[in-house]
Amino acid sequence: MNRHVRYALLAPLAASAVALTPAMAAHASPAAPAAAPQATCKLVVAPGTNPVEFDLVLTGFKAGQQVKVRGPENFTRTANPQGSFTEEDVKKGSYTARATGGRNNPAVGCSKPTRTPATAAADISDVDVTGASTTPAVDIDCSVAQNVTFQGKLTGTGTGNVKYKWSGAGKTSTPTVKFTEPSTATASFTVRAAPRAAPANPAPSVSVSLSSGDATDSLNFTLKCKAGT
Repeated sequence: MNRHVRYALLAPLAASAVALTPAMAAHASPAAPAAAPQATCKLVVAPGTNPVEFDLVLTGFKAGQQVKVRGPENFTRTANPQGSFTEEDVKKGSYTARATGGRNNPAVGCSKPTRTPATAAADISDVDVTGASTTPAVDIDCSVAQNVTFQGKLTGTGTGNVKYKWSGAGKTSTPTVKFTEPSTATASFTVRAAPRAAPANPAPSVSVSLSSGDATDSLNFTLKCKAGT
């Protein structure tokens, strides 16, 4: 056979082999699988709890995957469709979480809340009755009993719940306030001033006292009467 003719016949075959190579390579080397989600585990302070409670929050697992948790409490839970779950009201401590179904699944350490510096307990050093008011402020009908509202303030150091006492006009109240230094307002205290018998008599007045521990303060308030009452 003529050499040129033989080369001409082989050329289409060689071109076909080259054209098939990328397709064959695609079948030989499938695309790499997507990376597995990154599992995380955190011990967090449950919001709005007093005394403080803790929740264990796990994320980044596969949907429906079972996860074993080991620590001060041991349990197994199933991840939700988002690959997460929260175990409420667990004991504080160190936990690990591990997905089941494979020996090579690594254990995930559960981080703990940042330790907050301890604060000194509240210590009240002073109290003040800061003001009193009526409605209206002046031209009051003093021929009938009227409400007088008092305000107060606690002063001291530290943070914590503090009980204090209002008293006056035959009435007492002992509320509790969350004190934060240096000062915190009390709840208001309302008492009734007795009516005066005749317009010529002195205007009615009422006295109250505020105390917390050894600290006390008092205030006497006189109504501003409307003429003829």
